[in-house]
Amino acid sequence: MRKNILLILLIAFAFTLISVSSLADTQWPTKPIIITIPWPPAGDPSTIIANAMSPLLSEELGVPVKIVNKGGGHGTVATNEVANSKPDGYTVGLVSIGPMITQPLRGVTPYKPEDLKPLGLVWSSPFTLAARYDAPYNNLKELAEYGKTHELKLGHYGLGAVPTLIAMNIAKIGGFEWKETAFDNIDALLLTRGDVDVITCSTPSLMDYIETKQVKILAVLNPSHYECCPEVETVSEQGFGFDYMIWFGIFVPKDTPNEIAARLEEAWFKVMETSEIKEVIKKVGVVPCKMSSTEAKKQIETELNDFKVIMEEIGLIK
Repeated sequence: MRKNILLILLIAFAFTLISVSSLADTQWPTKPIIITIPWPPAGDPSTIIANAMSPLLSEELGVPVKIVNKGGGHGTVATNEVANSKPDGYTVGLVSIGPMITQPLRGVTPYKPEDLKPLGLVWSSPFTLAARYDAPYNNLKELAEYGKTHELKLGHYGLGAVPTLIAMNIAKIGGFEWKETAFDNIDALLLTRGDVDVITCSTPSLMDYIETKQVKILAVLNPSHYECCPEVETVSEQGFGFDYMIWFGIFVPKDTPNEIAARLEEAWFKVMETSEIKEVIKKVGVVPCKMSSTEAKKQIETELNDFKVIMEEIGLIK
């Protein structure tokens, strides 16, 4: 009899825990949500957009949404903090392709990509391969032919940077080699001064030089064309690799409940669709991509395989 009573009490206690847990999920959120950006705020387009979205997200979710910038380790320090935070939906990371793909592949991160759950990819940086306007090549095919018989100097952010890996893969496919140099800052002056022949660079910083015919774009490092230069083809359209995208996405710890993750995803993309945020996105010059959590997961899996091959072929990893 006493055993039966004990069993009934245990069952009742278990149901109570389930009920409390379910209630907690349905009441989420009940405290401020922190969106961590793993790099400094100065001049950063993602920080500008996130700060503009913050009050609208707060209104949508019913709690304060705070933006926090934490630099270090090329984005890996704060990304690791997000990965190891409590999976309750109150810590979100706005992370780029580097800390999620290339840095883990190099084995320099304490976390793995699967330690984070993607809620979606939200925008991409409009990177390009650019040259001086008077260069004797106008596209990747002409660049490759020129590079087979002439030295080509490439200016880039570092061998582990995604745009650099794309440029290295272009050279491999095209059958030529770069004389490459890493710089702390990449801008059009490297081209106009004659320091290098080609750079990997974000398009907005080049626009004044493009409009005055000092610089031209050879290829778009994105799956789609840019509004500023619709005639320039993508890398894949020119036959020099797959569809590349220097993306930024929102992530939570892997064990975050699906219901909470779905609510965050829904709120984020709803706010992104407002006219106010569309205007901010256009002003800072990024490309909205709006890739769902399911699509983002597939994209990340594909890129982990693709960039692993590229990095192995150029000797960056074994």
